[in-house]
Amino acid sequence: MSNFITNLLLIKDQNITMDDKLDLINVDGQDTFVFHGTLSYNPKCCTNCGCIKEGNNIVKNGFTDPLKVALLKMSECPTYLRLKKQRFKCKECNSKFCAETSFVQKHCSISKNLIFYIMKNLSKTISFKDIAELSNVSVSTVVRVMKSCREAVEVKTHSTLPEHLCFDEIKSTKDSKNGMSFVFLDAKTHDFIDIVDGRTQHILKQYFMRYPRKVRKKVKTICIDIYPPYMNMIREMFPNAKIIIDRFHMVQNINRELNKARIKLMNQYKNKKGSIYTVLKNFWKVILEDRDKVNSTKSFYSRSFKRYVTRKEVLDYILAIDDEFTASYGRVHEIREAIKAKDSVELEKYIDMDTRGLSKGVSKAINTMNKHKEYMLNAVKYKYSNGPLEGFNNKIKLLKKVSYGYSSFSNFRLRILIMSRLFVSEYKNNVKLKENKKKSKQQNAA
Repeated sequence: MSNFITNLLLIKDQNITMDDKLDLINVDGQDTFVFHGTLSYNPKCCTNCGCIKEGNNIVKNGFTDPLKVALLKMSECPTYLRLKKQRFKCKECNSKFCAETSFVQKHCSISKNLIFYIMKNLSKTISFKDIAELSNVSVSTVVRVMKSCREAVEVKTHSTLPEHLCFDEIKSTKDSKNGMSFVFLDAKTHDFIDIVDGRTQHILKQYFMRYPRKVRKKVKTICIDIYPPYMNMIREMFPNAKIIIDRFHMVQNINRELNKARIKLMNQYKNKKGSIYTVLKNFWKVILEDRDKVNSTKSFYSRSFKRYVTRKEVLDYILAIDDEFTASYGRVHEIREAIKAKDSVELEKYIDMDTRGLSKGVSKAINTMNKHKEYMLNAVKYKYSNGPLEGFNNKIKLLKKVSYGYSSFSNFRLRILIMSRLFVSEYKNNVKLKENKKKSKQQNAA
């Protein structure tokens, strides 16, 4: 029976003997399981003076009062172990000391299994309060466990950087500088690197100065959104890095301006008779849909047209309304198609073309692309994008949402590092393994 209980509670310390007894008591209106056990062994030496046990110089001296050790929940009920610890007396130094176990840390009343469970939940998008309820501990205990992970996840060295990086920013905590934080990761392995308090050029230059110049010179590409301060900082701090404007942000920017042009055109027909206003209002998706995916065979009944139509017929109707909007639509989709096909020649051609005859917003967006044309073209020349970082940012936003925000940047940063580093996914392990094999083959070939 004793071995069955130790196996059930995942107690691996052979010095703990479990009693064949289990109490089910009511604590604050909740059923609670209480196990009973004893920790005893023959010590090898005195923990105070260090003398080796020989004969009767170290003797057993009773037991301590039972220590209430918090365990993992069983059947959704709080579970505890009342553990009696053997007390010893050293006749050499006349001091007393207690038996120690690997099951519970010294001066702690929470089992290591429960601490590990809390750590595992800290790596998920769960609030401190929810983790505390799942673990049957206080919120302050969860925060304390989180802070104990700092050494394991903290950035310990600034001697290396990946060859390919992704830069972005995210809305941060109340006590952060400018309310924004800078985040970056490895574009190849998707490993999160760090989050920095602030995103100004001065702050980022100070941060990256920690890395030696020879390390920064090894960075080959950096993927960013359309944010000029990043471009200035990269040119100064990473002299050999190619700047890549993220493809998603390029498409998002021109799509937004095309949609604004639709709304402006729609409002011109707001109080006029006819179906133009309702068609522009209801069929906005067909304007942003890829041209080769607009269905021309499947028809549906439209109350605006009072007949069966296809999406292609709807699009043709919209494009016949206004020449400026039609020209804007054509240019936006030509740029999108060039980006999708990763055709740098076509993309450059459409960026360089005259923007007269286009809507003001679309013209401005294309002029912005022309201003940073080299970086825009890099987006179709290289395979890297900010997609992995955007995905991790969504995870951070979800964490803030379920936690109702963070007031401390230090705790916020630590929680993010735990989420990204404490338990490495199988996918990342496989990517690193393949990368190491590739490097070893290259070294052997050389």
